[in-house]
Amino acid sequence: MNALTYIKDKQKRKAWLRAFRMWQRRPFELAPLEKVTHECASCKNVFEGGYCPRCGQSARIGRFSFKAAFLLFLDVWGFGNRSMFRSLRDLILRPGYMIRDYLRGMQSAYFPPFKMFFVLAAISAIVEHGIFSIEPTETENRKIVEVSEQGPVSQESAGQLGKPTNDNLSQMKQGVSDAMKTENNKDEKAQINLQMEKFVKTMNLLYDRNPAIFSLLMLVFFFLPLYLFFRKSPAIPNLRFSEFIIALVYSSNAYSIFSIPGKILSLKILNIMAVLTIFIAFKQFSGYSKLRLVGYLLITFITSFVILVAAIVLIMFILYKVES
Repeated sequence: MNALTYIKDKQKRKAWLRAFRMWQRRPFELAPLEKVTHECASCKNVFEGGYCPRCGQSARIGRFSFKAAFLLFLDVWGFGNRSMFRSLRDLILRPGYMIRDYLRGMQSAYFPPFKMFFVLAAISAIVEHGIFSIEPTETENRKIVEVSEQGPVSQESAGQLGKPTNDNLSQMKQGVSDAMKTENNKDEKAQINLQMEKFVKTMNLLYDRNPAIFSLLMLVFFFLPLYLFFRKSPAIPNLRFSEFIIALVYSSNAYSIFSIPGKILSLKILNIMAVLTIFIAFKQFSGYSKLRLVGYLLITFITSFVILVAAIVLIMFILYKVES
C-alpha cells in the first residue's frame, strides 16, 4: 500500500524521485570502521576493523553455514564478492555515476570491469548452450530438404547420371561457362552488398549467441568518434583514452545485465531497456544534455558507417586488382 500511495500522490512521487536522484549522484560510502578488537584465525594478528591488515581475512570467520557454502560456490563466478552485487545494482540504477566514481578512484568498492565482462560473457554462453554444438549449415539444410523432396533415386536413373551423354556434357559446359560469365560480370557494388550482408548476418548471429561480446564489439566499433566527443565532457574534462575504454566495458556490462534475462525470458522490453541503459550510462558519465548526446551518437553512427563502407570498398578494390 505504501508504494501505491507514492505512485498516486503527485507530491510524494516528486519527493521520492528527488531523493532517488540525490542517491544516484551520491558516491558510495563505506560503513564506519569497527572499534572492536579481533584476533585473526589465520595469522593470529590482533587488529581493529572488518579485515586483518596482515593477511586480509575477514574478522567474521566462523563455522561454515549454508550461506557461507553458497557464497563460496558463487565466488567461483565472482559473485561471492560483495562488490559484485553492489556493481550489478549500481549498473542498473546509476550506471554512469558508478563509472565516474570508479574512474575517480573508488576501485575497491566495485567489481573490476574486465572481470565482470568475462563473467557475464560466460553466463551468456551458458544460457545459449548451443553455441558449442555442431549444427548443420544453411547449405547443408537446403541439400537435406532437396534430397527428401526428390525421394529415392532408382538404379536406372543412377546409371544414367553416372554416364553423361554428349548433350549432358555440352549442357554442363554451357552452364559452367554461363556461371563464369555471370561471376565475372558482377560489379563492385554487388560485391560490396554481399560483404555487407555477410557482416550483418554475422553480427545478428553473434547477438543471438552472446549479447555480452556483441555489445562490446559494437561499442569498440564506435569508440574512436565517441572518444573525440567525450574527452572534453563536462563531468570529466580531461578524460584519458584508457579511462574511456574502462567506461565502454562497464557500459557493455550494463547492457548485458538486461539483455541476458531478455534472452532467457524472450522479453523484448528488456532488450529495449538494455539499449536505453547504454544511453543513460553515457549521459550520466559525460554530463551532456540529452539532446546534445543524441546528436553526438548520430554523428558517431554515421561516421562509423561511412568508415566501414569505405574500408569494405578499399578491400574489394584491392582484391579486384590482385585478381585482374
